[in-house]
Amino acid sequence: MKYVYPDDLAILVHHRGPTTLPGAPPDLSGGVTVLCLHDAGGNGHIFAGVMDALAADHSPLAYDQPGHGRSGGLDSLGAVEAMAAHATAVADVLGVEHPVLLGEGMGAAVALEVAMSSPGWPQALVLCGAAAASYDEGPAIEQLAAVVAGRARREFDGSGYAPDTARDVYKAAFAEWVKTDPRATLEDLRALDAWEPGERLGTVACPVLVVCGVHTEDARRAASADLAERTPGARLVELPAAGRRGVVEQPAALAGIVAQVAA
Repeated sequence: MKYVYPDDLAILVHHRGPTTLPGAPPDLSGGVTVLCLHDAGGNGHIFAGVMDALAADHSPLAYDQPGHGRSGGLDSLGAVEAMAAHATAVADVLGVEHPVLLGEGMGAAVALEVAMSSPGWPQALVLCGAAAASYDEGPAIEQLAAVVAGRARREFDGSGYAPDTARDVYKAAFAEWVKTDPRATLEDLRALDAWEPGERLGTVACPVLVVCGVHTEDARRAASADLAERTPGARLVELPAAGRRGVVEQPAALAGIVAQVAA
């Protein structure tokens, strides 16, 4: 891990491979750079297993968004478009060119927004975590707003996993999620709820894999299939033995899918 400072804000970067001097970008000479974009309320450490599996042949990176995990700031960036601009700013500081973008949930929306606003920059997109062309986060927003207002407590979230996923896996994932202030998570959800790419999906110019765990809920599977159908050059790929939390349920298998486009 190391910090970089786009816009003078401390951003924690997770990386693999040789270390470099403090303040210097990580060594990205191995294979293709895979830039991982986390979900609402998350942080870059959630990709640890995927990064470990990719590290032998590629240069995986992840980072904590402002106000998340161990990065500076208190607030969410508040809009998917702002998160996409921030992703490219982080990449610029790190010297990243033509990465594969791996996005989970909100990170999938950010990856798509980057591809739409900067055509030709991403080499490919891998979208997981029930990626969709639009999101209805109303119930989650209502629940978390009650937590922020002090009317409810933050409950353990064990949803979205395959039936055979070990409890320790989602306990560890929940432990990462609670590192972020619920106020920032709430603003993430509102940003995701408001994001509407519409016809701009037609401007995506790179290969896209929409990854869907075989145990993902039916409505979310349908939304991922719809995204793949509406996005040029996209195809739907199933991830065995996973629900919509494949990043932590099946990190090595997900890394194998990423490797298909990191060539």
